[in-house]
Amino acid sequence: MSSHRMLRVNEEIKQNISLILMREIEDPRIRNNFVTITKVDTAKDLRQAKVYFICLDPTKKDEVLRGLFNSKGVIFGLLKRKIRIRYTPNLSFTYDDALIETNRILQEIHQLNIPAETPEVPENE
Repeated sequence: MSSHRMLRVNEEIKQNISLILMREIEDPRIRNNFVTITKVDTAKDLRQAKVYFICLDPTKKDEVLRGLFNSKGVIFGLLKRKIRIRYTPNLSFTYDDALIETNRILQEIHQLNIPAETPEVPENE
């Protein structure tokens, strides 16, 4: 399968899971923690998909993960009805530490207070 097609499949799965979480899952562990799906990585054979998420309060990531794990069957069933691909992948959920780490590094860079370099203008002789 072409990489362009995999990108489309990943994006379609991401969008549909996001909608399912917003509209159809009533689990308070998910509903009360503002879960955002950040990325989906689907295997080439479409049998497995790793779904990355973040939540508003990073200290509740384990609680949200338990809620997602318990709702996985419902999410899978609803996803199966919404997407049109040969196989609906088995879902595994993972907290996305990359965004948190990126923000931490950016904050540390801003705290260094390094003055911006200005390009030197040559003087006319």
